[in-house]
Amino acid sequence: MPARQRNPRGQGERLRNDIIGAASRLLADPASPPLTLRAVAREVGVAATSVYLHFDDVDSLILAVAERGFGELVKLQDEARDAGATACERVRAGCIAYCQFGITYQGHYQVMFARPLLSPESVPPGQFPGYAVFQQLIDAVSECVGRESGDPESFRTAMLIWQQLHGMVSLRISRPAFPWPSLDETVPDVVNRILASATASPSASLPHAVNVPSHPL
Repeated sequence: MPARQRNPRGQGERLRNDIIGAASRLLADPASPPLTLRAVAREVGVAATSVYLHFDDVDSLILAVAERGFGELVKLQDEARDAGATACERVRAGCIAYCQFGITYQGHYQVMFARPLLSPESVPPGQFPGYAVFQQLIDAVSECVGRESGDPESFRTAMLIWQQLHGMVSLRISRPAFPWPSLDETVPDVVNRILASATASPSASLPHAVNVPSHPL
């Protein structure tokens, strides 16, 4: 690979973005070998020492790739929900977008959701990687079922939906030959059943109290 041209003075952020982009390309294949900073340096066309100027180790680089992926997922879900005519349609549209993202970007999805990124004790509440994605779902569910976003039942319903979505994506990645029905058919069916249960069961009737964790992802 030809050597990368040196960035002009003051454009170190551009190199950082190039490094994240290179790591993202290398991680796109879920069967790719473990990421190394030297491999990323070769992909970018710089010396390995240049990568260390921006990332202390592979884990910090993978975290940056995951955070970029979460940003893209938030954007895609927002765009999908904007097309929904009702609050509950927006929930379903966002859930379909979530699954489509996971199937389309399997390597990135596994980086984002199939491996630990940070210890919950190492970051402040609300800043854990992927928190915005889950908060999106809580807010959309709350609007659909007519509850406050901080209501325990809204959290519980969003959690149940997310578990089902993650299962659908993960199984389709690990068992691609199985005759899975289309996401457009399966996702609304699952979401409708959970939303119907949430609407019929007020939080006061729950058998156990639900404590909303400060950073659920």
